[in-house]
Amino acid sequence: MVRKTISILVYILGGFFVYTVCLLAFVDDPEIGAYKFAIMGGFSIPAFIFLIVGAAICRFQNWKFSMGIVLLSVSGFNLLGFITVICILFTPEFMENFPSNPFTFFGGYVSGLSVMLILAGLGGLLIKTNKHKISESGASPDNGDLGSGDA
Repeated sequence: MVRKTISILVYILGGFFVYTVCLLAFVDDPEIGAYKFAIMGGFSIPAFIFLIVGAAICRFQNWKFSMGIVLLSVSGFNLLGFITVICILFTPEFMENFPSNPFTFFGGYVSGLSVMLILAGLGGLLIKTNKHKISESGASPDNGDLGSGDA
């Protein structure tokens, strides 16, 4: 029980860094330029480390499902933020109160949506491959047995 709790906390930290990478993908600042992907890579290192540590704490049992959930959750949260920004930008009162658009810094929609779709696809693929393994092992997700092997 303690092992799973610690693993969840570590996955949350990993998810935070994955979210930061997704958020940085939307940054479109000419001063940053080519360094954008280096900064994203820098934030990917702790994300990768936390995700691996979270899986290692649970002895890599059911790791595909856990990492898939983290990646899909981060992509969903990022999509929610993207939709929120779009809704704010289309509000007439927003432009009356802010003559200059404060969201111009986050103008890299192509790279941001690309990273978000790649992570969502990877998360979905991890979950799908894990469900396939569950079906083969005879475990049933309906009764709470996900084939984790923990007693």
